[in-house]
Amino acid sequence: MTMPRVSQAVAKKTHQNIIDASFKILLLEGYEHLTYTHIAEKTGVSRSCVNGHFKKKEELLDELKPKAVEHIIQALEFSSPEAFYLSWVNAVNEDRMFRNLIQNVGEIICSAEGRMSLTNRISGDSKEAEKALYMAIGYAVVHISCPIC
Repeated sequence: MTMPRVSQAVAKKTHQNIIDASFKILLLEGYEHLTYTHIAEKTGVSRSCVNGHFKKKEELLDELKPKAVEHIIQALEFSSPEAFYLSWVNAVNEDRMFRNLIQNVGEIICSAEGRMSLTNRISGDSKEAEKALYMAIGYAVVHISCPIC
């Protein structure tokens, strides 16, 4: 007996549900919990269904990367190195999603690639932009990794 084919609309919706659940797992639980079994549990489908939509985990990560970058970029101001740094500090202090993403996004965005992307967006002197970025990263390390510092 053959299984009935799923309509294209249902398959597309399932695909999007898998991406949405995966992003939520990455955001709230961390990369280490981003397993096909856990994704299947969160979406209410079988593990093989998740695997049918994403043969390799890298394919899923490729779908999550732009979504993560978009959320990070939206929280920041790039008009000057100072504006960037201040917006970063504000995001670390006030935006839980931003904090969670910068903690968990390292597994899907190469550090060098991420730093370069942010530095290139900051208007003004490139050395000052790089300095502002490293100060921002330092701020995050102290205030996220060590909540009592």
